[in-house]
Amino acid sequence: MKIPINKIAIISFVLFGVIACQKDDAIPEYNNFSDALATNGDKRIQRDDFASFADLSKGVTNRTWTIPESASIINLEGRDPSQVELVQVQFDELGQFEVNLKDEFIDSTVQLDTTFNVTVLDFIQTNFDVLSIESSFQEETPTQITIYEGGTITFQDVSQGSPNRRKWTFPGGDPSSAGGISIDYDKDFQNIAVSYPTIGTYDVSLVTWRQYPEGSKDTLHLKDYINVIENIDPPTLTQITESDAGVIHLNYNLPLKLTADLVPHLTLTVDGIKTDILSAAINLDDNRIVDITTTENIKSNSVASLSYDNSEGVLVRVNDVVAESFTDQPVELFVSLNLANSSIYGFEDGGAGWMAASDNVGEISFTDQKAASGNYSMRMEATENAKWTRSWSWKEGSEFTLKAGQKVTIEFKIWIDPSYTDGSIGPWITGTEAPYPGTQFWTGMSGLPRGEWITINKETAKVWTVTADGDYFVAFRFQKKGIIYIDDVKVYIPE
Repeated sequence: MKIPINKIAIISFVLFGVIACQKDDAIPEYNNFSDALATNGDKRIQRDDFASFADLSKGVTNRTWTIPESASIINLEGRDPSQVELVQVQFDELGQFEVNLKDEFIDSTVQLDTTFNVTVLDFIQTNFDVLSIESSFQEETPTQITIYEGGTITFQDVSQGSPNRRKWTFPGGDPSSAGGISIDYDKDFQNIAVSYPTIGTYDVSLVTWRQYPEGSKDTLHLKDYINVIENIDPPTLTQITESDAGVIHLNYNLPLKLTADLVPHLTLTVDGIKTDILSAAINLDDNRIVDITTTENIKSNSVASLSYDNSEGVLVRVNDVVAESFTDQPVELFVSLNLANSSIYGFEDGGAGWMAASDNVGEISFTDQKAASGNYSMRMEATENAKWTRSWSWKEGSEFTLKAGQKVTIEFKIWIDPSYTDGSIGPWITGTEAPYPGTQFWTGMSGLPRGEWITINKETAKVWTVTADGDYFVAFRFQKKGIIYIDDVKVYIPE
């Protein structure tokens, strides 16, 4: 029903919060209104507190407040609720509730029926559970958990009262603390895995609190809750990674030492070829890590593996327990950051970030029928010879920023249809502002496989030094008949 202008019926939710043991401020005086207005929404309070609801309507002949049976209006002072414009409703039970207001007016054509939703939360009471224990030895009592050094315990915040802030403290653990920064940050640490590399007895504490409605901090502190004892097992290799500086890290769960030169006992293979190792040493900052340097940089698009022969017991724990041999364990190579948005340049936005170039005469489309990864790729078809088929990401929101002096290159995946007749394809990185600085990364297509996804990486062929600060985009072009698909375009700074 359309409410006629100057037929006044206004409801406003003027105060809703935790205001324990004090009266609301007086309702302000309002001028005559010309429109009907009702405001409501989901509100949160703490148990045993009250929320205030105000009816500011004009010309009311009958007013009805409806509240939950478990709640009570605490400011009636002997008055009939229908005569009260502002009610203070106290909620003593937890859960989801509704407060309803119905008004009838002098003008019978005007009616208002509005509902306010209320969530009642409990007081904050901090508590946590142990979700899992990763240790070859464990013993639990109500007051203490005993594990081997190097073990990992995963904790879960199970506090009452829906806290949205938390701060963990784990002396002797890794990490030693977490949370306590912001709502968005702290929510990531409702569950947390903590490793204990060193023998000793350690406390655990958790502080939780809530913002809106305010919930006071509550602390659970368990003294000597974690007992870490000597591990008599061999150290466990957890992963092999490569840093951005090209150093290979052997990551173990326990402190290590070397009894002799480790290099002769290591075998590094890159793309099926044995690669020389320059040195191997215990990391100075973390003695659970062995740092391995090579004679040459390993490219991120390579496949690398490492083997260790423990026949002479060179790599041992600090208590002399020998590390076990391993063979052809994969190395997680460092991958440079994509300077372009991976979703847009991987076409996972359905191609919304790309378009046919102004001089394009071919067919540009985006398909979920063929993709190197994800769901979408870009299809380019040249229907005429000697005319450009060109697509680019020159669209607002698709550009990426480069700085003068940066060295960048490009990588992309391509599926070449057997119909493709051009001898090359021209990827470009180009600036969005005149004089349009940029460069092309011509790629020969002769001899490349047809009918399968392959990765084209131009790092070994061309690295471009950016000539001017600004926003840039990527374009692909060719000019002879045929079909290709493009996916997973990456612009990056070579290692």
